[in-house]
Amino acid sequence: MAPAGSTEAKPRTRKKGKGKLSTPEARREYQRRYYQLHKEKAKEYQRQYNLTHKKKARGGRGKANFVCPREVIRSTFNTSDIMHSPVEKTIHMLEKIINGERLFTM
Repeated sequence: MAPAGSTEAKPRTRKKGKGKLSTPEARREYQRRYYQLHKEKAKEYQRQYNLTHKKKARGGRGKANFVCPREVIRSTFNTSDIMHSPVEKTIHMLEKIINGERLFTM
């Protein structure tokens, strides 16, 4: 029987010089570090992009692409709508609430 320590796998070591990486390894390491450093910036860019660009309407394969979505007709205004709108629009909202065309919720 072989001694107990001889069956364990030896850790891999790089064949190149000490601390040197091969070209593909160096490239992967550089990309990993770059990604880690710029991850937050990339997420913010993607969030802004999604806010400013509309996605195309996508139909399923082989199906008739006739889709007629109904427009959402809101029946209420809330405090946030009034606070974050321009003055002219706020006046218009308040007139609709007073006339009973729309409801107001807190």
